[in-house]
Amino acid sequence: MKRLLLAAVAALLVLAAPARADEQLLTLYSPPIDSEPFVHKSTTVALKPDGVQAPKVPGYVLGFQEQALVDSKDPDAKPLPVNKMMVHHFLYYTRGRVDPGPGGCLGGDFLSGRGEEHPNGRFDGAWPPDQRARYGVHNMTPDGKAPAWTLTAMVMNHYKQTKRFYVRTRIWYTTEPRTQVYPVSIGDCRHIGNGMSYDVPGGGKPGSEFVDRSTWTAPFGARILGGASHHHGGATHQTLSSVTCSRTLMDAKAYYGAPDHPYNTIRPILHEPGPIANGTFHTAQGIPLAAGETLERVAHHSNRELHVAAMGFWVLQLVRDDSLTACAPMPTDLREVFAPARYDRAAPFVYDRVVPQLDTPTGRWQPFTGTAVGVGDRWFKKSRMTAKVGQKLTWSFVGAEPHSVTVANGPRGFSSNYLGQLGGTYSFTPTVPGTYKLTCLIHPTTMSQTVKVRPT
Repeated sequence: MKRLLLAAVAALLVLAAPARADEQLLTLYSPPIDSEPFVHKSTTVALKPDGVQAPKVPGYVLGFQEQALVDSKDPDAKPLPVNKMMVHHFLYYTRGRVDPGPGGCLGGDFLSGRGEEHPNGRFDGAWPPDQRARYGVHNMTPDGKAPAWTLTAMVMNHYKQTKRFYVRTRIWYTTEPRTQVYPVSIGDCRHIGNGMSYDVPGGGKPGSEFVDRSTWTAPFGARILGGASHHHGGATHQTLSSVTCSRTLMDAKAYYGAPDHPYNTIRPILHEPGPIANGTFHTAQGIPLAAGETLERVAHHSNRELHVAAMGFWVLQLVRDDSLTACAPMPTDLREVFAPARYDRAAPFVYDRVVPQLDTPTGRWQPFTGTAVGVGDRWFKKSRMTAKVGQKLTWSFVGAEPHSVTVANGPRGFSSNYLGQLGGTYSFTPTVPGTYKLTCLIHPTTMSQTVKVRPT
């Protein structure tokens, strides 16, 4: 009886004990998400602060070890293969955490993310132990609670049936105090209404470039501990430079897979083959950034062929340091992480891959009359249409699902919102004659339209 009593007391003490203050590796799961076959769709889900979907107690997120797609909550489940379920991106947000900092284009609640340039979903090298021992993102609301999170997941389902999956997230976490890290997204915020994407028109000579650039001014002194480039759509490299100090801080190369990499062999092609890695950098010393210093990001794309829904932005980890002087010396320990051991070192064929139109339009050719052409659930009103250079073309979205009007291949690239539209219209005025093979980015295997544009 005495032993039973002692065991019961010990159990109560364990239950009453506070959360461990040292670093923990938490495994979290999103609610189930269903994806239709051959659909390229973005889904946003709420993550409850219950210890299953998001941390239950307030503390500090020290880093992300894994962001993966799985089809069960078995912690040993292997991530789904990328040739079956390909990730375009994950975006994690908290809801109203304290001291969000400058935020950038994705806002102050932005926490972290994964792009297609991370095929295995592992991030150990971006959050080394020495950094986790000192720094973290404060995961607490102003009233002292753990915040709810949200997750946006855009995936491409190559299974032949609807697939249910979970996003498994492993994070290093602590309730011990840490120095605040500010995740900041540096891009052209004018693109945010289109999900940060823009179109590379194509039509240039071999070696020609399309460049997207923007500037950002530091609101306070800080050290940049890490920088990750997210860059695709005929991407070659993306730089982050200090205009104030006339120096390049980071130059991120886009690495493409060898010809046998799943990104190049996957069928059907639901998305232009993108990089298998982009330049990602880390420094314990930190890149100095003085208050008021202006940075410029420049995303370089091949412009020989069109690239719709291209992207180029940086995600930085900033630690505030108001003691820095302007243009202080660069760190001596800046290094690139995640550079792949095997990649195509030439890769011009990937820069300018022509993406096929996956559904063949049928029916008679009909002229565009000036009246908006309907786009509904799995159809374009005029599947084969003629028009003239300089004629403003307009499409009207009338379906219950989101759709886009996007050039798969043709003389020049253009696209409506790549996340899809529910209602409203989209217009484009072609200036180059030729055959434009259009698709819906969300439903590329079941929706298509071909427009022949004749000279005036």
